[in-house]
Amino acid sequence: MKTRSLFLKPCSLLLAFGLVMSLAVSSQAETKRRHAYAIKNVTLIDGNGGKPQRNQSVWVENGVIKGLGKAGSLSLPDYVQVIDGRGKYLLPGFIDTNVHASIYGNARRKETVVKYGERNDELVLEFVQRQLKRGVTTVRDSYGSLMPLMKVRDDIESGKAIGPRMLVAGNIIGWGGPFSLTFSLIKESDLTLFQQKWNDSIAQGVGEETMDMGPEELRKTINEYLDKGPNFLKYGGTSHFGYPSLIGFSPRTQKVIVEEAHKRGLVAETHATSPEALRMAVEAGIDLIQHPEILSRRYPQDLIDMIVEKDVICAMRSNTFTGDMWKKHEKRRNAALAAFKNASAPKTTAEQRARNGRLGQFYEIERHNAIRLIKAGCRVTIATDNYQGKAPEFRKSPKSIDQEAGIGSLLAIEGLVELGMSEMEAIVAATKNGAIAARGLEEFGTVELGKSADLLLLDANPLKDIRNIRKQSMVMAKGRVINVEKLPEQVIFYTGV
Repeated sequence: MKTRSLFLKPCSLLLAFGLVMSLAVSSQAETKRRHAYAIKNVTLIDGNGGKPQRNQSVWVENGVIKGLGKAGSLSLPDYVQVIDGRGKYLLPGFIDTNVHASIYGNARRKETVVKYGERNDELVLEFVQRQLKRGVTTVRDSYGSLMPLMKVRDDIESGKAIGPRMLVAGNIIGWGGPFSLTFSLIKESDLTLFQQKWNDSIAQGVGEETMDMGPEELRKTINEYLDKGPNFLKYGGTSHFGYPSLIGFSPRTQKVIVEEAHKRGLVAETHATSPEALRMAVEAGIDLIQHPEILSRRYPQDLIDMIVEKDVICAMRSNTFTGDMWKKHEKRRNAALAAFKNASAPKTTAEQRARNGRLGQFYEIERHNAIRLIKAGCRVTIATDNYQGKAPEFRKSPKSIDQEAGIGSLLAIEGLVELGMSEMEAIVAATKNGAIAARGLEEFGTVELGKSADLLLLDANPLKDIRNIRKQSMVMAKGRVINVEKLPEQVIFYTGV
């Protein structure tokens, strides 16, 4: 019986080697093709605020912008996939500087936390994918469950999961968790054991107990928290609500929080709902104010001047008091005015506050403050407070659309124009300024050579009508074209909105 030789003849060996090399080259070319794009003949709005540049080509490879120039001026390799940009507008991906992707609960969301608490990482990913679905390529999560947030952040960064770039803060320093006095005006003696444990899981050792610490004890506690891995620090300059607005930290201890963040190159920001609390935070050296328009009263002019002079970033919740939300407020206010027309004067301060609430005084102050901050020249970003809320099965009525993931971000950009910004200024606020807020401008936020390819392709000109930011034909995150129709990949709370 004949046996086959275990050795190839020289010619066969060469053929086999050639085939292997050919397959390897082909595979490398295909890999390059999957990660290389050229968007040609597009109008570029680069996020820096200058004039749009027509007939541009943008070459993207391995996640970064490798080439920029007039159409036809770039020498592109054969493996680059061409995207036709004729009649379209290319922008940086949007940046939302204040979202809440995890579930954390409050007095009205207990059932959601009990049922879904152990699935928080899945819910975080679903939420941030919904942000990406609408062209938001970077999010800063400024309050929530630290461990699930960091897990999803790291999974996205490593390529294990699809999502926008994430920066997370975890707990708001000084607040005791969602079922606490500082967050929900709930007395500790009224809590169940589950609520107490949940508060601890959110507070992560920097809860209400930090408010009466001296500077050095607080410094040690802050560093222990920073060692866990948040990307920035947010502290409660006051308690959660506008009334009562309880100041949380002394000037000395606020400076400690800011100093320890800055030592690590991180942003320090605050939530403060009274002018004096906010003044102390600005004097302490904070970098950013979350929803600075939300104060218990109208701004003193000298405080606005201080914010502008120190270039403290004003992260505005402009999605909540513009557009349809403002129209609804006006309708409710007019109905309340009619109801109060023949009413007797309030007998107590509590009655007066209740009447002010029905009249929407909060919205009036909020909008007034936002307009003044914008006119004064504050550096503005969008900061929607987009949040998860209750699980759909526990909602008596649909969640307000102004704070739905992604949608709220677009409404916030549109709202800035309503409040007095030009369309270009609103785009800069949602891109470049957001990157400054994240201390990431060298890496993302504008369309420039060497920066991350976080890009948004629009079918219509947003400078003619800011609502054209809704007409998106392509979302790209770190050089990857996102199939937005498939997001979120796992549906838990998503209802199609």
